Amino acid sequence: MAEILMMEPDARLGTKMCEVLSHAGHSCTAAQTVAEGLAQVNRSQRLLTVLNARLPWKESFSFLHTLEEKGWPVLFITGDQANTEHLRAMYQAGCDVLLSPFDARALVQAVSRLVQSTDRLLTLGNLQLDVQLRQATKDGQPLSLTAQEFALLQALMQSPNAALTREQLLRTAWGYQGVGETRTVDVHIQRLRRKIGSGCIETVYKLGYRLRPA
Repeated sequence: MAEILMMEPDARLGTKMCEVLSHAGHSCTAAQTVAEGLAQVNRSQRLLTVLNARLPWKESFSFLHTLEEKGWPVLFITGDQANTEHLRAMYQAGCDVLLSPFDARALVQAVSRLVQSTDRLLTLGNLQLDVQLRQATKDGQPLSLTAQEFALLQALMQSPNAALTREQLLRTAWGYQGVGETRTVDVHIQRLRRKIGSGCIETVYKLGYRLRPA
């Protein structure tokens, strides 16, 4: 299940929606302001954010930009049906829109759909992976990746902007940890850099690698 950030200015309503999503098996934290939301973002590896579009736009814009850079999904809540397409077009990572008023079942279903779609489609900057179809694109153009390069890029995109050790990448992309095998990661990172751009993967001194938006 997903780790969810509930961005709702009405504390009572935010708590109620968190209770609904927690009952459905998700981990949910409520925040009333952008500052509270950013604090939770900085503590998390990956979040799905449910955001009420009534939040102050000036503050929300920078908050959404932070989420978009990470490639994290957003479920917008709005009472204005005419605003739905604008919200979808504005946010370039995975997103959906839930029209209010809605009931508990509709909220759970909307979150479940977004979790499923964004688990399948990983997006960071101009890179996108379709995990189900095993396809990778950059700027909409297909990338020719080996199975191991795809698995490595998937591991990096699942934790964008996070510094991952070579051992973590071995476990996630290769499915094992072997002493002396970390050189394998370095070799595949170099090959991957040549295909997606050298600036996308940052070397973290004495640790491992970090994927950043191009």
